[in-house]
Amino acid sequence: MTADRPTRTVPLLYGLFLLSGAAGLCYESVWSRYLGLFVGHAAYAQVLVLAIFLGGMSLGAALISRRARTIARPLLAYAAMEAIAGLIGLGFHDLFNAVTGAAYQELLPALASGPMRTAATWSIAALLILPQSILLGTTFPLMSAAVLRLAPAAPGRVLGWLYFTNSLGAAIGVLIAGFVLVERTGLPGVLAAAATANLVVALVAFILARRAVDAADGAEAPAPIAAGASASQRRLLLWAAGLTAFASFCYEIDWIRMLSLVLGSATHSFELMLSAFILGLALGAFWIRRRSDGSADPFVQLGTIQIVMGVLAVATLPLYAASFPAMALLLTTVSRSAAGYVAFSFVRYLLCLVIMLPATFCAGMTLPLLTRALIARGEGEAAIGRVYAVNTLGSIVGVIAASLLLLPLLGLKGLAVVAGMLDIGVGMALLRASPAGTRALRGGALALVAVVVVGVVTPLDRTVLVSGVFRGSSLAVARSVTLPFYADGRTATVSLSESPDGFRVLATNGKADASLSAFAREACTDSTVRRRIEGDQVTQLLLGMIPLAYHPQGGRAAVIGLGSGVTSHILLAAPALTDVVTVEIEPKMLEAAQFFRPANRRTFDAARSTIVLEDAKAYFASSSRKWDLIVSEPSNPWVSGVSGLFTVEFYRRIRGQLAPNGVFAQWLQTYELDDDLVLSVLAAVHEVFPDYRVHQVGAGDLVLVASAEGPLPAPDWTSVLALPALGRDLCHYVPLDPGVLDATLLADRRLLAPAVALVGQPNSDYYPTLDLQAERRRFERRAAVGMMALGDDWLNATHALTRTAIAPREAEVLTMLGMRRESAQWRRTWQRRNAPPPADAPGFLHDLRYDALGWEAVLAHDMPPADWRPWLAQFQRVVQTREGGTAGWVDTTLAAEAMGFAVGHEAPSEVLAVLAFRRAVQGWDDVGALRAAGRLIAPNVHTLEWIGGDELHDGAVIAALRLGDRAEVVAWDRRTAPFAQRASSDFRSRLLSGWIRASAGPASSTPP
Repeated sequence: MTADRPTRTVPLLYGLFLLSGAAGLCYESVWSRYLGLFVGHAAYAQVLVLAIFLGGMSLGAALISRRARTIARPLLAYAAMEAIAGLIGLGFHDLFNAVTGAAYQELLPALASGPMRTAATWSIAALLILPQSILLGTTFPLMSAAVLRLAPAAPGRVLGWLYFTNSLGAAIGVLIAGFVLVERTGLPGVLAAAATANLVVALVAFILARRAVDAADGAEAPAPIAAGASASQRRLLLWAAGLTAFASFCYEIDWIRMLSLVLGSATHSFELMLSAFILGLALGAFWIRRRSDGSADPFVQLGTIQIVMGVLAVATLPLYAASFPAMALLLTTVSRSAAGYVAFSFVRYLLCLVIMLPATFCAGMTLPLLTRALIARGEGEAAIGRVYAVNTLGSIVGVIAASLLLLPLLGLKGLAVVAGMLDIGVGMALLRASPAGTRALRGGALALVAVVVVGVVTPLDRTVLVSGVFRGSSLAVARSVTLPFYADGRTATVSLSESPDGFRVLATNGKADASLSAFAREACTDSTVRRRIEGDQVTQLLLGMIPLAYHPQGGRAAVIGLGSGVTSHILLAAPALTDVVTVEIEPKMLEAAQFFRPANRRTFDAARSTIVLEDAKAYFASSSRKWDLIVSEPSNPWVSGVSGLFTVEFYRRIRGQLAPNGVFAQWLQTYELDDDLVLSVLAAVHEVFPDYRVHQVGAGDLVLVASAEGPLPAPDWTSVLALPALGRDLCHYVPLDPGVLDATLLADRRLLAPAVALVGQPNSDYYPTLDLQAERRRFERRAAVGMMALGDDWLNATHALTRTAIAPREAEVLTMLGMRRESAQWRRTWQRRNAPPPADAPGFLHDLRYDALGWEAVLAHDMPPADWRPWLAQFQRVVQTREGGTAGWVDTTLAAEAMGFAVGHEAPSEVLAVLAFRRAVQGWDDVGALRAAGRLIAPNVHTLEWIGGDELHDGAVIAALRLGDRAEVVAWDRRTAPFAQRASSDFRSRLLSGWIRASAGPASSTPP
């Protein structure tokens, strides 16, 4: 072997270790997703994965440290460890499915509830990832030993480079896995990529080990370069390794919870935070690599760094307080577009670095220095594994203690201050161990005082913390509310805010999840003024009433998520339900929900009600009970962990928990999604349940209702509205009737089946489309406008396609705001009255009045318009109101008036064709609609002058579909599609495309 071969080999090994670090964090990132599917809530899964991952690495490092001196060829052993880890990674997906499937089917249902189930679940989770974690834990000691034997002259420099490259790879791996690989390849693809990286590293390391065999056989471990350390000094250094790791992971847990309030608690936010944390460690190791070997007294050097780290960690509290207005400013300046999201993510990453980098930079120096100090004082290569093992053990204890004990006990600011004081205390202990460090102890004492002072004087305004600034909320508005309740719980920061008018909002990590007006918490009297139902109360009430209507005689119900507690309260209004279990993971939610009493009183007081503090997935996985009703009211899908409640796999598990004829209902918010993401959820529902329906329960809210077996029955609204307890609950509101509740139905399986068939990949645990894209859609302020437009589409395509007529309904009052079909029926009633609305009526009622008066004036004057286009637009506004909320019905008097006026004044033929087309489409005269459409499309004309392109395309294609002639459907689609202006991603476009494709299928002459 040539003399310069080690010089060439060492940089290659650094490069391999960077790739190995990227693979390791790819594993950790994807394991948190896998284990979240099994043990439940993502926050617990992250703690569990961190604990097991670090525990395995600690064990692996400890095992190697005991054999360090006996391993003749550490690089070859390193290659073997990487290869085995890669082979296990390739089989992990199948192993996970097999093991968890057996646990769900056999083990967990056989265990008693409580600690035994939890212990079994966590033990299985540990066994799944522990082997690879142990293997990965051996890699650092082995690679360090290999490189030190090749370059023994500067162990501090070598260790700094190794920590730097491995940590840098880890920081990059988190981002690549979360932002690129999961979206493109799914979770199995990330595992395959990480495993491939392991195998590539193993192959190259094996080749290098074979080439370096002569050098390795002749090399020795680095010789001590200082006097041997005393036993007490060795113990102190190892204690410092463990305690500084404990403090660092307290910081990490604290920062993650803190920054969740600024950045939002989406999965991508967590990935940015983790990457920033590790990058700080990498940069610290890089900086110290040239400075550790020249240190005459490592105790002074380490002690100073520890004290500085504690001070810097607490000193960032003012920067954290300033991050809220910074985020508000960012959201007012950045473009809400795809390019803007990239910039937004970059700035978020910078914000994470501003908060984390000062302390993590110091933390990154500690392990190279501690390891180098022990090596230099006679510990040899065994010190590498020993320090690494103790450090990771401290990390485990820090993760668990901070998450489950210290954060709920001390709060966000308190945890940062206590961890900072611990780092300073470790630093002072190190200084005391050196004669040269005694003079610096006074500085350590001053540092302790400084962190306490900073902690006390730095204001963290709780109203600002929970303001939801990441959604563009106004900080000025946030400061105008009071906080009757605030708590940093184990899984989230829970708060309840109250505005001056008594309106209360329950939020988790700054994201509002429930709200209630002041009047709804008051007792009803004879003088109580009845009001429209609006806001979250629409969802909270109907999410309980709708499933009851589909299964009014059900005896057992489970509710996923407590929220305000109103939904469970509504379910308990049904005396047939003898057992209602509400499953909630965060104990602080129970305390916050108390502020909604008495509107949720039965949830807490009824003997039939039970609240279980457990993750819903874990609860159902280990329960053998069957339920007549399961109601899921999750938070928004962009929140980390929530999207897992909208997957094929979750729905399969839920269907298995339903009793015969059981019903599942779930709340889905569409106002921060888009039509494609809603379709991915509907595709998951469609794949699992034999029948389902979609109800609109607010301006941007849906309730999905699905059956365990067979078709869903017609909802029995009458029996639900007749419940005495429910009647008392609704005493504040305008009375509901079956017609109003019928109007909430938006779509069903038969209508949606063709559109769902176009979805390539339903939302899945392993291909989490919803989790990956929901946060981006929230940032872009997208909404599923096409899906929600089905509720007030004048053509009423949904009912035309399914041939379900809706007769006119007189709606004297508007009972709920945001309900599009009921609102259309109410507007129709108001315009038909032809009476002036009250002075305090909404502005659109006055507009309806003006439209009606304007049309009457046109007929009264009996003069042809100078331009027929505005005349058509004016008439269409009147028609849309008069026929609103109906299907297959035409106001024949109004239609005859318009046609008579147009004919009498010799309107252009195109005007007559438009009138005929619209009347035929709305009245389901399909032959007449196609005849009129043909008159509107002139040969070789590519623009429409008299009618909208989408209206012509939709109306003509729907008429052809209803006639059942496949050739006509295709022909009319081709003739009218060039005029369509609506985006192809719009739900209505997807729906029609699905029906067109289904019409060409072999099954039948009409789509399913």
